[in-house]
Amino acid sequence: MIDLVLRGGTVCDGTGAPPRTADVAIDGGQIMEVGRVTAQARRVLDVVGLVVAPGFVDVHTHYDAQITWDPLCTPSCWHGVTTVVLGNCGFSLAPCRSRDRDRLLRMLEHVEGMPLQSLRAGIRWSWESVPEYLDMLRATRLGLNVGALAGHSALRVFVMGEAAYDRPATDHEIARMQSLVREAMAAGALGFATSRSTGHVGEGGRPVPSRRATRDELRALAIAMAASGRGVIEITPETFPIDADELSFLQDLTVETGRPVSFSAILDLPERDGVWEPVWSRLQAGRARGAHVVPQVSCRPMRFEFDLVTGCASLDALPAWKRFREARDHAALLAEPEFRTAVRAQTLGRPDAPSSTRWATVVVEETRDPAHLRFAGRTLADVAAARGGDVIDALFDLALADDLGTRFSMLLLNYDEDRVADLLRRPDGLIALSDAGAHVSVLCDAGYATHFLGHWVRERGLLPLEEAVGRLTAMPADVYGIAGRGRLVPGAVADVTCFDAAGIGSRQPERVTDFPGGAPRWIVRSEGISYVLVGGVPFLDGGECTGSLPGRVI
Repeated sequence: MIDLVLRGGTVCDGTGAPPRTADVAIDGGQIMEVGRVTAQARRVLDVVGLVVAPGFVDVHTHYDAQITWDPLCTPSCWHGVTTVVLGNCGFSLAPCRSRDRDRLLRMLEHVEGMPLQSLRAGIRWSWESVPEYLDMLRATRLGLNVGALAGHSALRVFVMGEAAYDRPATDHEIARMQSLVREAMAAGALGFATSRSTGHVGEGGRPVPSRRATRDELRALAIAMAASGRGVIEITPETFPIDADELSFLQDLTVETGRPVSFSAILDLPERDGVWEPVWSRLQAGRARGAHVVPQVSCRPMRFEFDLVTGCASLDALPAWKRFREARDHAALLAEPEFRTAVRAQTLGRPDAPSSTRWATVVVEETRDPAHLRFAGRTLADVAAARGGDVIDALFDLALADDLGTRFSMLLLNYDEDRVADLLRRPDGLIALSDAGAHVSVLCDAGYATHFLGHWVRERGLLPLEEAVGRLTAMPADVYGIAGRGRLVPGAVADVTCFDAAGIGSRQPERVTDFPGGAPRWIVRSEGISYVLVGGVPFLDGGECTGSLPGRVI
């Protein structure tokens, strides 16, 4: 008598083999057999008409803080994800001394868009080192499997204090960080993560600590990680798009350490043509000499929500917007014709310019003024056509009527579907970048896997189903060294997702206020996910959480 049989589903096992009708036998949390199962089972699930796949592996989540108050890792757990990875971009919560906690939280607030009130109210600190953080997770009843990366910025602050933000490390400090990396790997970390991105700035506009590191420091820490004989190096490169020099450095690093490097990200830049072709060519050439560098790609358009006070990257990049940041009376400045003229010149340019199109397609998400409620869900171009003026007038006038509280959303990257399709077709791209625990007040891409299978595979026919499933399961598990997961084969851990291929997808994002301290966040719910097993234990049944918490630290 075995524990469970999934009877009669269409098995996509993650290996790339064609889908086949088969039963899946599960016992003791492992896959026992895939085929025609005759053994009796304590429970049989009829999954005829459903695709039976390995659980999806989400390697870029930033759930480090949220998991301490939300062990289900919502909303990822609703989308067939069974394994999540934390510590991305080097922004981990360990190691961290008690005196540095609030400084670390403020960095997460500024860089990763996590609400500070929730971080302060929700995290119950009980650790200092990476082993202690992992022990805390092991003592927590988790919904999903969790792996963690040792974060470079946290390591630097732990060793260097305030100086981590200002200078390169000394040889002695690097040696101390190497020791901490070796300690983290011995305790079970999946690897080492860092960021060199110029876009990663913390409180007061200061670069995050990892940006102050030299390449020699980064290399030394990667070598310390590789001494364990395993581990992945995750990095956000200095330049976007990644330039030839940075990519060459990463390729040399993976050859030297013998460990894979995954960088984020390759995203379509609608206003620039041909930027990624040289990168793909260099990646292919590097593989010939053993350089295992894997880019992360996103299947979602990058849409950010903003108001004028919090701002967005497209506004903050404008020279004219500096006056707004420095102004004491924002309302008076927005009404000033000269200011509008300056912003208009720097945003709209020519009527046919891509930037002009982007601002015209900004959507009014939320407005409180009764006279403007009719514009909710419509673009600034619609508003301008109805009220007169141009899209900058529409943007400023709606905000002024709401005491600057009007919320808008803008497509920034990855929204030209034909160009994004070209990126997703490349078999070397790791489909990831949910950022599920980050930027929660402006976006939610936690449903990337269901969106990929629903929109790109079913609706657009971009890839065969078996290849798409492998890209969401076996590939991320292999790159991140997550053994025994990502494939439905005998002996593998029974992390399984059963979904309706004809109905799978992501719903529209919705705003909720369920974070500690009452902070709002965006979530997205799934369609077509019927059953999810974590370690052979039903976690979702009929699309609903069972209440079981079978996850573990990996």
